Amino acid sequence: MNEDIRVGVFVCDCGSNIAGFVNVPEVVEYSKGLKNVVFAYEGKWSCSVDALASMQESIKEHNLNRVVIASCTPRTHEPVFKKTVKEAGLNPYLLEFVSIREQVSWVHMKEPEAATEKAKDLVKMGVAKAILLEEGEEIRLPVGTDCMIIGGGMAGMTAALNIAEQGFKAYIVEKQPQLGGILNRVSNVSHNHINMPAAEIVKAKTDLVKANPNITVYTSTDIESVDGYIGNYKFVLNTNGETVNLDISTVIVATGMREIEPEGMFQYGNDPRVITQLQLEGLIKVWNAECGIGKSEIQNPKSKIQIQNVVIINCVGSKNEERGCCSIGCPISVKNALAIKKINEDINVHILYRDLSMVKDEQIHLQAAKAAGIKFVRFPGDRYPEVTKEDGRLSVDVYDLLLGSEYKLPSDLLVLTVGFTGDETIDAIRGHLKVSTNKEGFFQERHIKLGPLDFPSDGVALCGCAKNPKTLKETQEEGIGAAMRASIPMKNGYIEAEGIVADIDLTNCNNCGICYKRCPYGAIKVDENEEPSVIKALCKGCGLCAADCPKECITIVHYSDEQLLAQVEAALEENPEKKILGFVCHWCALGGVDMAGVSRLQYPPNARLIRVMCSARVPIKLIERAFELGAAGVLVVGCEFPTCHYITGNYACETRIKRARRKLAKKGYNTDNLWLAWCSAADGPKFANTMRDMVKQLGIG
Repeated sequence: MNEDIRVGVFVCDCGSNIAGFVNVPEVVEYSKGLKNVVFAYEGKWSCSVDALASMQESIKEHNLNRVVIASCTPRTHEPVFKKTVKEAGLNPYLLEFVSIREQVSWVHMKEPEAATEKAKDLVKMGVAKAILLEEGEEIRLPVGTDCMIIGGGMAGMTAALNIAEQGFKAYIVEKQPQLGGILNRVSNVSHNHINMPAAEIVKAKTDLVKANPNITVYTSTDIESVDGYIGNYKFVLNTNGETVNLDISTVIVATGMREIEPEGMFQYGNDPRVITQLQLEGLIKVWNAECGIGKSEIQNPKSKIQIQNVVIINCVGSKNEERGCCSIGCPISVKNALAIKKINEDINVHILYRDLSMVKDEQIHLQAAKAAGIKFVRFPGDRYPEVTKEDGRLSVDVYDLLLGSEYKLPSDLLVLTVGFTGDETIDAIRGHLKVSTNKEGFFQERHIKLGPLDFPSDGVALCGCAKNPKTLKETQEEGIGAAMRASIPMKNGYIEAEGIVADIDLTNCNNCGICYKRCPYGAIKVDENEEPSVIKALCKGCGLCAADCPKECITIVHYSDEQLLAQVEAALEENPEKKILGFVCHWCALGGVDMAGVSRLQYPPNARLIRVMCSARVPIKLIERAFELGAAGVLVVGCEFPTCHYITGNYACETRIKRARRKLAKKGYNTDNLWLAWCSAADGPKFANTMRDMVKQLGIG
């Protein structure tokens, strides 16, 4: 078989990005001596139009039936090269991608010799896998013109209108009795430099939705169940006690967000004078309805206390180890402070903040607030204000970081700017659609840059505050964007799903049921004889089933055990005692690797990384084999908990690594040399530090 394999290796200079630190001609010459390589070429800019055309000519001229690209990260450029080889007549699944920019040249800039040797190893690993690659094919699925929008807030209504205006059928499912979402609880919105009543904005959008014949709205409705996949979803709704069954082609999730109540913080819940920003919005609506402008006296309806002093504390429960900046708290606090001053300009308003996160368009409101006499006090992040009671009166002790002084501020109304989390239906929706959420309780997009409005599941888009807190403008823009994502397959009438899927050989199958019980997507079904089969339209190729199958009956296209084993053995063929063999998931972990490269974070060149779609794809036998071959250490890196692009993949990986350690210990291996790490796509420093720490602990630096 190998005699018929003809591999072509294309090594990119990437200008000076690679060639400035890696001896590319040496790598090319080395490639020529690898098994089954019949052609190797150095390109200055391999992704340029001319270079891609030249690559196609080389494939035809040298009759290449496998191609290895050694250049930048596959996360950005692999689709370009897959399209190129396909146009040259080669099946795109016969392409293997090697990252020698993010993984080599950018992170080993001071070690050109070591960088060159590492680049050679990565190319050798790529060729070893390429020899075993087999043809694959995209799965074409028919897609109709029905879109389900889950959530009837501003994002959902905007998406529905955009879908409907294209001639498609849109269904809105909203659990509340009315449309509008969280905006129904807001007083005014600063939109396009104009302060507008939120109720008017909601009414205008709702009227458009109700007037459009292509939109059907279900309010006071819960989703009972969802089955199927893109082009073939089956929704069962419970609307006002009645059951509704709908056949749906695509889905948009726009479930919005909710405010996190700061129980036990700053006397919240114990004193009616302590409220949140969203509760303040409700009071402002009441005050606007009852009061005039300029000198109206206002009181807290709960405490019945006349309000003369208002203190606002920002970043309550945010910007800490548990959750980041809420993104919209600062402009909200300024907006509401201005609203109070508009009702009564004599009221004293103080905003206590850590940092003011205001974009350019919001600076006009900040200047207006200062002009209106609103006072701003900056406090240090490790020294939050303290709330005390004296003779029944509230006061706030705050240290002014800029003036270096301590102040005691009287407070008739204390407003806490808290963070947000996803809507209370998020767990149910996650289960229905088999999608992921992050540690802050929002839905997790496919990729922050490459798929910001998509889930890993084809045909399911994401928008608005279901993903993270955002302004009205951003919410509506994302609603339009999600509608465009859902419209593409509906417009085409089909979708071509990724061909990286599972195949089951029933020859040795003992019908144990592990595969279909653990599949995150329910993509494996069993027949009346309890024999499993793969619904390829549902399968996402995570590989969890293949790694867990006790009889090794399951193969993942493009990531088979044999292909991964070939990479392991190629990586450790020389000087294994100095090398760390790493398995990194394609999504967050490889994103962290890439971010370390983009940031030029320097770390030791000992690692040889193997890409898998999910950390759950790594079987114990490959880890064992690495240690058998003498690897100094093995590293498995997956998505940061609780996020996983394959829902439960990192949980399955964690469980398997525990089993691997027990098995390795029985065989006499040092289990401290098996590392497991979790890394977000943006956390390049974490990956770089992991490499430094591992090299130091293993003593191979």
